[in-house]
Amino acid sequence: MNHQPAPEVVSRYLVRLASDGHAFAAGRHRVRPMAGGFNNRIYEVDTGNGSYLLKVYPHDRVRCLEREYAAMGRLSALEGVPVAVSADARAAGLNAPVLIYEKLPGSPVEPAGMTREDLEQLLGIVTRVHGIQDPGDSVLARPVGPSRPEDCLRYMDERLRTLSASTAMNDPSFRQTADRLRDLRRSLDRMDLRPALWADASPRLCHGDFRPANVIKADPDRVALVDWEHAGIMDPFYEVAGFFWHPESLGLEAGLREVAIAGYCERSADPRASGKMEVYQAILPVQWCVRVLSLIEGYGRQAVQPWNEPRPLEALWEDLESYIGLAAQRLV
Repeated sequence: MNHQPAPEVVSRYLVRLASDGHAFAAGRHRVRPMAGGFNNRIYEVDTGNGSYLLKVYPHDRVRCLEREYAAMGRLSALEGVPVAVSADARAAGLNAPVLIYEKLPGSPVEPAGMTREDLEQLLGIVTRVHGIQDPGDSVLARPVGPSRPEDCLRYMDERLRTLSASTAMNDPSFRQTADRLRDLRRSLDRMDLRPALWADASPRLCHGDFRPANVIKADPDRVALVDWEHAGIMDPFYEVAGFFWHPESLGLEAGLREVAIAGYCERSADPRASGKMEVYQAILPVQWCVRVLSLIEGYGRQAVQPWNEPRPLEALWEDLESYIGLAAQRLV
C-alpha cells in the first residue's frame, strides 16, 4: 500500500511547479487528503486558478501514470473525462509518480442509487471511447484485458491450476469449494460459446477498470468516468458486461442490468453485439468465482483488490457464495 505524503510536502511540490512556469499551481494552495483507493493517494488542491486532484502512485507504477495521462490526453475532447494538466514520473520531494488533473464536480455514485438515465449517460461515454479506432499513443495500444472469451477461460484454468497446488487445498472446506468451481468451469465447456462471433473482432480502447467506484455524479443529468490508469486495448463487450457483473454492481436496482446492456448493444455498430454479451454474461459469474477464491487463498499478501477498501475475509466468502449462485442460474 502506498505511503501517504503529508499535505505540506504536496504544497512544496506545487510551489516548485509554479516556479517552473505551471500557471495552474501559482498562488496560495489549500491541500486536503482524500480517499485514494487501495494503492494510490489523492489530494484535492484548491488554487486561485481552480480546483485540481493530485494523484500519487506507488513508486513502481510509472506505467499507470503514463497510461492515465495518455488516456486523458486522447479523450480530452470527450465530456465526462477529466483533463490532465501535469504528469511527473518522479515528483521532486514526493519521490513517486504524480498526475494532476482538473477536478470534476460531483461525488462517487452509490450503485443502489444509480438510475436508468445515469447508466445511459455512462454507457454513452464508453460507447464513444470504444468507437476510437486509433488509441493515439503506444502506451494505450497495449492489451489490458481479454480480447475474446477464450482469454477468460484461459485465465480461469491458470488460476484453478495455481489453486490446486496451494497449501490452502489442505483445508476440506476450501478444497470442496474449489471442486465446485471446477464443475462450473466444466459447464462452460459444455456450452456453445459461439467463437465465430469474434472471427474478425478487433479490440478497442477501453477504460480498463470500469466499475461504479470510478463513476462520479454531479447532478441528475451528469455523470463522469475517472481513474484511467488501466486504460488500454481489450474487447469492449467484455468491459461493459464486466461492469454489470462487478461486485460493486450487484447493488443495482433489479432489472437495470438487462435494460442497460440492451441499450449498449443497440448503440453498437457491431451486429453481433447481443450474442457477444450473452456469452460474456455466462462466463463472468464463473470468472468472478475463481477470482474471489484466489483472493481468499492469497489473503494478506495481496497487492491489489478489486475494491477501493480491502474486503474482510468473511465478506469474500459471502461474495463467493453469491457468485456461485449467480453462475449456477446462468448455466442452467
